[in-house]
Amino acid sequence: MSVVALLLFVLSNSNAFSPRSSTLRRSTPRYVTDSRDRCTATTAMMMMPPLEELSNMCGGGAEGILANTNILLSELTAEKQGELAKGVVITLLFGGGLIPAAIDANKSLIGTLLGKRRGGEDSISSAYIDSSSASGPPLPNSFLLFASETIPLVDIIAVLGRIDDVNSIADWKNLDTVKLVGSDSMNPPMWLPRGLFKENVRKAKWRGWPVDGKTGEPLGGRELEQEEGKRVGKAGAVIGDAALDAVFDSWAWGASVATPDKVEATLAVYKKSDGSIDLNDFIGAAVRGRAVTGFAALTFVFIQVIAYSCLFIAPLLRVVFDIDIGFGVLGECDGTCTSLF
Repeated sequence: MSVVALLLFVLSNSNAFSPRSSTLRRSTPRYVTDSRDRCTATTAMMMMPPLEELSNMCGGGAEGILANTNILLSELTAEKQGELAKGVVITLLFGGGLIPAAIDANKSLIGTLLGKRRGGEDSISSAYIDSSSASGPPLPNSFLLFASETIPLVDIIAVLGRIDDVNSIADWKNLDTVKLVGSDSMNPPMWLPRGLFKENVRKAKWRGWPVDGKTGEPLGGRELEQEEGKRVGKAGAVIGDAALDAVFDSWAWGASVATPDKVEATLAVYKKSDGSIDLNDFIGAAVRGRAVTGFAALTFVFIQVIAYSCLFIAPLLRVVFDIDIGFGVLGECDGTCTSLF
């Protein structure tokens, strides 16, 4: 029907085949349409294509569609069908469970690096404190800790001023892990969660403003002590979570729990025998502890790159683009394979 309608339309416009004046080099494009398709633009100066070609261009019905489909299917050889089926099976077996789990793991990773909550805390029972409204300078080089907010030096002082030794932050022999059924009674696991550490420090008694081990002056200067000493020395003084995280990470090394041996060893690094604090040693310990988390994040990303390259990216490049980037042997090039490495 489309061919008949096209023929009648062309014959009804007799001027379509009449000669044109030499001054008219162009003519306005005309469009021929039917109820199903729209044909391409033609001009009066163009030769009319054969009716069979117009019929194929404008539709040709179910037979034309079937013919085109058969042509496409003929290009899909048995070898290509096998590669395609292999890719589908691999995607379903590995991607079906790996990809959703990886997405969730990466969200947790980003939250750990940039978020306000780290492992070992109960976000429901304890509210996160963004700021203590402390005055004074920030902790030097605190940007290396990748904290979600600025860490005031006063908040670090408020934490260290409440810690005398390893027993100041927890009753290690009465932790929940010690009371676990089946634990070794002679050497039980003493694991202090991050959340319990924060709770204990905020409740701990103020032991006095720490002294700078190098200068013998109050840590941060006398002016800072006079300005903030009364506030941080009160019971229940507000301490930002970022400062507590920095102190906890100095001995936890990226873990969600701390053990007494690590706490004692780390305190010996920046807390001297006379009770003074070496601020640079503390910053170094905190940065090293935080760096463990950063290294673990880079390792996790590297593992994902290797896994996805072997299972998905490299096979896709071989089969579709004939490019070989290594990473396993899945997928075969259709012809000459271009190696990039």
